[in-house]
Amino acid sequence: MDQDPILNGLNERQLVAVTSSANVLQILAPPGSGKTKTLTSRVAYLIKHHNYKPWNILCLTFTIKSSREMKERLSKLIGNGTEAKLVLGTFHSVCRRYLDKYGHLIGIPKGFGIADSGDSSSIVKRIVKRLGLNIDPKVAQSRISSTKSKGLSYPGLPKEAAKKKDIDRQEFVQVFEAYADYLDRANLLDFDDLLLKCSDLLRQHPECVSNVEAVLIDEFQDTNLVQFDLMRLFATEQKRITTVGDPDQSIYGWRSAEVKNLYRMKTQYPDTLVIDLQANYRSSGAILLAAQELIEQDQSRPSKSLLPTHCPGTIPVLRRLPSSDVEALWIVSEIKRAIGMTGSMLTHQDFAILLRSAALSRQIESAMGKAGIPYRMVGGQKFFDRVEVKIVLDYMRAISQPSNDDAVARVLNVPARSLGSTTVAALLSEAESKKLTLWTLIRDIVQGNIRSSTKITKPAERGLDAFIGIVLTGRQKLRNPSDPITPQNLVKYIIKTIGFQEHLKKGYEDHDARWANVEELVSQAGDFQAPQDSPGNGADTDKDADLPVIEGIAQSKGDVGEEMLSMFLANVALATELQKDDEDPEGEGQSRSLVTVSTIHAAKGLEWPVVFVPAAYEGSIPHSRAEDTDEERRLLYVAMTRAQALLYVSCPVKNSRREDTVLSQFLDPKSVGHYLVNAGPRLDSGVVSDMARILRRPCPSWGKIMEECARLQNSEDNTWPLDGSTHADDVKSKWEVGDSASASNRQINPQLDSRVLVGQEYSNTTNARGSAITVGYTTTMDATQNFTLNSFTGFTSATIQFHRIEKERHMAVAQEFRMASKDEVKATSRKRKAQDQTQSSLTSLWGPKMRCIDEENPPTGSAIKRTASTECLKPRSGPYDAGNLLRRPLAPVPENLRRHGRGPCARPPLLQGSASEAGETSEQYVFLSSSPPDATRTDEKESKAAEAKQSKSVKVTATAQTYGQDRLRVGDVRPAHTTHTTTMAQIQGATACKKTLGVRRAMTGWNAKGANGFSVPTKVKR
Repeated sequence: MDQDPILNGLNERQLVAVTSSANVLQILAPPGSGKTKTLTSRVAYLIKHHNYKPWNILCLTFTIKSSREMKERLSKLIGNGTEAKLVLGTFHSVCRRYLDKYGHLIGIPKGFGIADSGDSSSIVKRIVKRLGLNIDPKVAQSRISSTKSKGLSYPGLPKEAAKKKDIDRQEFVQVFEAYADYLDRANLLDFDDLLLKCSDLLRQHPECVSNVEAVLIDEFQDTNLVQFDLMRLFATEQKRITTVGDPDQSIYGWRSAEVKNLYRMKTQYPDTLVIDLQANYRSSGAILLAAQELIEQDQSRPSKSLLPTHCPGTIPVLRRLPSSDVEALWIVSEIKRAIGMTGSMLTHQDFAILLRSAALSRQIESAMGKAGIPYRMVGGQKFFDRVEVKIVLDYMRAISQPSNDDAVARVLNVPARSLGSTTVAALLSEAESKKLTLWTLIRDIVQGNIRSSTKITKPAERGLDAFIGIVLTGRQKLRNPSDPITPQNLVKYIIKTIGFQEHLKKGYEDHDARWANVEELVSQAGDFQAPQDSPGNGADTDKDADLPVIEGIAQSKGDVGEEMLSMFLANVALATELQKDDEDPEGEGQSRSLVTVSTIHAAKGLEWPVVFVPAAYEGSIPHSRAEDTDEERRLLYVAMTRAQALLYVSCPVKNSRREDTVLSQFLDPKSVGHYLVNAGPRLDSGVVSDMARILRRPCPSWGKIMEECARLQNSEDNTWPLDGSTHADDVKSKWEVGDSASASNRQINPQLDSRVLVGQEYSNTTNARGSAITVGYTTTMDATQNFTLNSFTGFTSATIQFHRIEKERHMAVAQEFRMASKDEVKATSRKRKAQDQTQSSLTSLWGPKMRCIDEENPPTGSAIKRTASTECLKPRSGPYDAGNLLRRPLAPVPENLRRHGRGPCARPPLLQGSASEAGETSEQYVFLSSSPPDATRTDEKESKAAEAKQSKSVKVTATAQTYGQDRLRVGDVRPAHTTHTTTMAQIQGATACKKTLGVRRAMTGWNAKGANGFSVPTKVKR
């Protein structure tokens, strides 16, 4: 017998949850355990095997995205448009539908509007100002929402306030009462009222949900007390409930979420069956091990475990860094390194930076912007909050509901109608004082029915008359019984009547982009009613299905046009997530890869291959104002379990305010610290192969990896000290300074000097530790632009030239490995071994012979066999294997070049004659600042030829064969150790130079200014 398609792909515990016959079922679903798949499969199973009617099933979620995902999955499981008949949506949208149909039973008029958070804020501000109260409007608004979330309303508050005799409490009650009165007068409900009023409706008229056969709720740990009450009321008739949640992911306590609802459910329904999903299909074993250790610090949580289905992978990182600025630079460097070392298997869209609070993003955004890394901020400006879109929507709100004072006030003078902001505010204040709506006041003023106390000029009066005409005409079009206007045609009517395109051209430089947003609104309004005519067209809309008709209960009905507009505006108000703009913030389509920067709260339910969690210190996480430490721990747990393959947690020694920090208590080295390492992983062949398996992607080829690696400055996480030290002496630098780069440039682009300490401001008065120092010179390699020879082509410092030589070496090796055969490589290796032992072989830069990990010919055997058993929980450790993809660190700079260009540069003395003429060696030598070398090196024959020609010209050459050996004897000058090949003879012979350094200039110029002249610093060999 063939297995039911609904049950395909379910593991054992998921199968039990889907097919359970229990009336009340509580499914505990840890991160990445397939909760959405389980919940949608149970809905389909109830319809197919229990013969439940789709319109009798309530599916409640917390986000529009979750609702859409469930609809898409159900359409694949059951099809035939059945998913459209379900009562499926967010708590707020489902409650709005019940109030729209049955709200008249408790006195809520048909066509009520929804006051969004912006409307609520404006209303509270006006009330506080009008009453002359001292309470903060933001605090008052937050307390109103919190009070409603607990199921309380203002009628019961005055007595309590009077008893406590608390001035602040009494002011809050005044604001609460005035706020509620205003909403009633304007026929508005805020978001909390949607839940409260629906709860009142179902409590007074339970017959409204007598048809409901099953209630299924997603993310149950995020419900508040009112939503828990709604669950009970919806299931009054049959008492069949299925919830999916995870107490370890309850992170919305500040929004009155009650994690205790999980326990209340078992108390309310003693026969509740609890099923724990354990298998994790998202993260590597090492990440899960660290996350499990973290969350088990909470002794009050129910005991449950995470079982990995992937290999152990890479151990998560806990990185200490000197400052928050350096932390941002480190994140940028690790993103680049991960992309390069995986052969571009990872792209920018695979990275997420999750923050405890949005204020921490400044340094990170700055560093990524300067490094040219594209990114997007989740939670940015929403499409419906854009000025040009909001203006059109406010006109639609004014036409749908003229009693909405805030909507009317915002568009009363758009476009300009000779009404200043002062006049509009005065009219609004006058309307409130007379207990009238703003629409009623201005209509009576224009019609001459009332004398206004606000001074209105004749042009302003004509402007008011034009506005009233637009609104009244729109309302007539809505109520046309034969041909009611659709939301799309209403938008077109508004923008044409007010000349909106011309208004945008006059007022905004980016009017084309703003007009494009208006056209997008027109398109979305058109999509809204499209399924009504062709439900099978697959259009992505938010139009709700009608509630089923229940015998004996009348549903409220209105004009078709008004209902359609009211539904459209309600969906816009409830669309708290980014719509199309969320997926394509720059308007460039899915082809553009962007790093995601988000708060941890906004990232819940999402996943990325690589996740960074910066600022893991006390005061950030746990937050300094947090009241529930356990919830802060759960927040960090949620952040860690967003990662699939690589997890980085970082903590700066000093925060953005330059204050010392303390590592988060949740990352105690005695517990979680055992499962973290202090540096970024070495991305060798084994790690890359594991990542490919976890992400279910093809493993990159050897050639691709070599090509990407050639562009990297660093192949390991060793730019900054592992302990977060800020002292330059603690850094094992390859070279200590970047020549022409300023301190600020080194912070922005650490690749200029990949081992130098970043984040310190250098000057000629302080050292890296900040203590005063004294110098006797002002010329440094940081000022090469002022050098006399700076106009010569090719004049660069030794450090910059060393960068170029090392890069050419690496590129040559990469090309050799791609083009040469194995035999040729061996022959080349033998040839290089015969070279002078003072010069290392180029192949030694790459370590042992590398193993190709091409996906077409992958390595076989036990080396790549990994399972998801308990042994997989032991993270990989140990030295590199033969398949190491990493280069060894670059060869160290010779000691005599480490401070090249930073010390005083003395001028050479006068020469006493050629050593070849005198027949003896000079006992004096000078300090020379040599010119840059050529990329090619001379061999031994060229060195001997140079010595034979020393009588004709003075030429100093440091070759690979003579480097580090006895110095050459050339005339009376003993050369400094250098890799440069440019000679003084070449400089002196250059026609473009009018002033020279060295011999010719010194013979006449140094004694010209006085009898004593200038004494050249020399050192006599003793």
